[in-house]
Order: sequence, then C-alpha cells, then structure tokens
Amino acid sequence: MSSAGVHTVAISGATGLVGTALSATLQASGQSVRALSRKAGKSDDILWDPAKGVVDPRQLESVNAVVHLAGENIAGG
Repeated sequence: MSSAGVHTVAISGATGLVGTALSATLQASGQSVRALSRKAGKSDDILWDPAKGVVDPRQLESVNAVVHLAGENIAGG
C-alpha cells in the first residue's frame, strides 16, 4: 500500500482480540476496514464460507489488502 490516500483492508477474524485492535488502528489512520465474515452482519461485511472456499470476488474489487486472522480460539480451551 502506498502512503497516500484511503485504502480498504479486508480482515478475517476482525472481531477477535487482534482483529479488533488492528481494525481500530487502521480506521484511526483513515483507512477503510471490511470484515470477512462467515455470517451476515454489518452491511459492509464480505460474506465468506471458508469450509466451501466461497467468497464473492466482486466484494473484493475495492479491497487493497487482506489480513487473515481467523482461526481456532487458543484461549477458549
């Protein structure tokens, strides 16, 4: 990403501990954040079914970067 302008970052795991902090940091620096989500949530979420390998590529057209933070909750036991 260049240093000029607003960029859109898609984040899987955006509601987790690290994802929440990263989203807040990016938004505070003026960037746009969209969550990759397995269920319908906010209207700007990008629906993603990792089990089926399905994501709508049209929803990724304006995305400049993807950060993958989804995974097992290691703190949950």
